[in-house]
Amino acid sequence: MAVCELLVCATPDYLTRRGRPRSWADLSEHDCLGFSFSGIAKPGEWLYGRSRYRRVSVRGPMCASNGDALVACVSAGLGIIYEPDFIVADAVRGGQLDVLTLDAPPAELGDIHLLYAPDRTPPAKVRVMIDFLVRAFDGTAPWTMKPV
Repeated sequence: MAVCELLVCATPDYLTRRGRPRSWADLSEHDCLGFSFSGIAKPGEWLYGRSRYRRVSVRGPMCASNGDALVACVSAGLGIIYEPDFIVADAVRGGQLDVLTLDAPPAELGDIHLLYAPDRTPPAKVRVMIDFLVRAFDGTAPWTMKPV
């Protein structure tokens, strides 16, 4: 199991041009890039608050069904994204994206689990992968990012 957080991110250049949102309500005045297959950050409305109990209307120039494509677009300065930390971690660490701290926490995404059928012994190659992932994560996901 690994913990996965949602982060709101934009490039430093975008934030210089358009201003840094301080609240979720501020996002309605920005270009927000939507993820088309998400129940949390769907185009037109983002849910926030740990229990996903708050909503903010957003708009933007595009939406996509691929997180990496959205990171490429936001890295080009096209707007703001609301994506899992494992998708944006490299761009944040590399300084291409800033993590925005708003007036309420993002929605709780939940944990990532490794699942396999309990009634079967996994093939050796699957068992090796499971053992590797358990050792690699050791309770902490390598992409873990905390907003600054």
